Amino acid sequence: MPSATAVAALFAAGLLLSGCAGAPPREPAPRVPAPATAPPTVTRPASSPRPGPVVIGPSEATGTRFVRVLLSGGKPGVVLEGETIRAWGADGKLSAEGAGRVTLTAVGERIRWNGSRLLGRTLDAAGAPELRVGDRKAGGRVRLVARKGELLAVAVVPLEPYVAAVISREAPPRFHPEALAAMAVAARTYAVGATAKPRDTAYDVVGSVEDQVFEGMDGVASVFREAAERTRGVVLRYRGELVRTVYHSTCGGRTESAEYAWGRDVPYLRALRCDDCADSPVYRWEYRMSAAEGRRVSGALGVPPGKDLRFAVASRTPTGRTNRVRISSGGVSRELKAAVFRKTAGYAKIRSLKMEIVPVGGEWRFAGEGYGHGVGMCQFGANGMARRGAGFRDILARYYPGTETAGEAP
Repeated sequence: MPSATAVAALFAAGLLLSGCAGAPPREPAPRVPAPATAPPTVTRPASSPRPGPVVIGPSEATGTRFVRVLLSGGKPGVVLEGETIRAWGADGKLSAEGAGRVTLTAVGERIRWNGSRLLGRTLDAAGAPELRVGDRKAGGRVRLVARKGELLAVAVVPLEPYVAAVISREAPPRFHPEALAAMAVAARTYAVGATAKPRDTAYDVVGSVEDQVFEGMDGVASVFREAAERTRGVVLRYRGELVRTVYHSTCGGRTESAEYAWGRDVPYLRALRCDDCADSPVYRWEYRMSAAEGRRVSGALGVPPGKDLRFAVASRTPTGRTNRVRISSGGVSRELKAAVFRKTAGYAKIRSLKMEIVPVGGEWRFAGEGYGHGVGMCQFGANGMARRGAGFRDILARYYPGTETAGEAP
C-alpha cells in the first residue's frame, strides 16, 4: 500500500512532479486476514535476571496483545546490535551472550552464534537498552528461527506501539489528529485480524507493504503515539466480525470496489465518491514512458516488441480505472490485467489505474489520478474530511460503510 508519507516524501524531493521516481515500492493486493474474536496474546515470563523465551498464547496475567512482525526472512543470516545481547533457547535457558554486534546464521535447522557456537533451531533474543535488527529498532524481543538454511528474525511487539509505528510510516505528522486516529484504528484492526490467522507459524505479519510497513520504533513522533493511545483497543467490525481495513494514499476522486480490484465483493469495500483528496500531490500525475522502457515492459509481458509497438486501454471498471491493457506488435496482440501491467512498469511510475495512455512519437504518456489500488480508506481523503470537522468515527464510517467501531476508547 503506498502511504501518504511516501507520497509526501516523493513530492518534497520533486519526484512526483516529474514522474521520475526511483525504485518503485511493491504493492501487492493486500492480504485479507480472517475475521476473529479472540486474537492471541503473548505472555511475558516473570521478571528475573535471566528471563525465559517469549511464549505466544492467551494471557490473563498481562492482558497485553502482541504482534509478531517479520523483519528479515529469505536470507541466511542477520545482525543484531545492542550494548548487551542475550539469547535463550526453546527450553528457556540462557544460550548465549554478546555485546555490541552479533552475527547469526542459519546452518540447516540450527543457528550459529557469531561464527562459532552452533545452537538450536529457535532463539529468543533481547538487548539492553534496545535490540536492533539491521537498521531497525525491534521494539521488543526478537525470535530467531532457522528454517532450511534461512534465518527468520521476528520482532514481538506490543500492539499499541506497533500501531503507532505503522501509522508513522503511513502518514506525515502534519495530518489532522482525527485522520491519524482513523488510520490507527485501521492499522490496529488489520493487525488484530492477522494475529488470529497468521501468515506463518513463526509470524503474524510482514513488516513491509506486503502487510503494513514496520520500520522499527525509531522516529515515531508523539502525534502517532497519541493517535494510537487515544484509540487504544478500538477496532472496526461489520456484523460483529473484524473488518478488512485496506487503505491507500489517494483515490483521485472515487474509490474502487474490491470486486473489481481483486475479484471479491465485500459489502463495505465498494466504490464511493471522494471529494476530499484534491490537495494530494498525486491527485493528478503524469509519466512519460520511453521507447526503451516500453520495449522492456512489452517483452517482460510476452509480446516481442517491434517498431509498431502499441499500448492501449482495453476495458475499464465503472469507476473509470483501467481493467485490462492491450499490447500489440508485429501481428501479436495480448490482453492482460491492468494490475499486472502496472506492476511490471512500476508502481511509482504508473501510480494508479485511473489513467489514460497516449502515444507520443514512439513513446507513451500516462496521465492519471490518485496513487494506489483505490480500495478502502483514502488517506488524503481522510485528512480532508478531518479538516472539514469530521471525527475519526465519521471517517471510518465513510470509507467502510455499514461498519462500527468497538473497543476501549470512549
